Amino acid sequence: MQSSGLRLSAIAVTSAGALALGTSASAQLLSHKDISAAMAITIVQTAIETCKATGYAVSATVVGRNGEIIAQVRGDNTGPHTIENSFRKAYTARTFRAPWSNASRSTRRSA
Repeated sequence: MQSSGLRLSAIAVTSAGALALGTSASAQLLSHKDISAAMAITIVQTAIETCKATGYAVSATVVGRNGEIIAQVRGDNTGPHTIENSFRKAYTARTFRAPWSNASRSTRRSA
């Protein structure tokens, strides 16, 4: 008799736990927006054209929320290092959640 009572208690506790997990799991889902590939390409092209108009030959990279490359273009007449530098700047800006100009200012102050 005692073992069947313990079993029923264990089943009741397990069922209650499963119900609690099942209802709270749907409340914990997060929604987020990701940048599309078309928008990333537009950003890269605009950045390169803007810099070219001011006399700078650059490469541009757009990264996603996890730091993965979405779009990357090496500009005309740029050195081979610019593609890696553009990725590192984009990744750093993403991890600091701030524009690269803010990150570069803070490193200059601390140096």
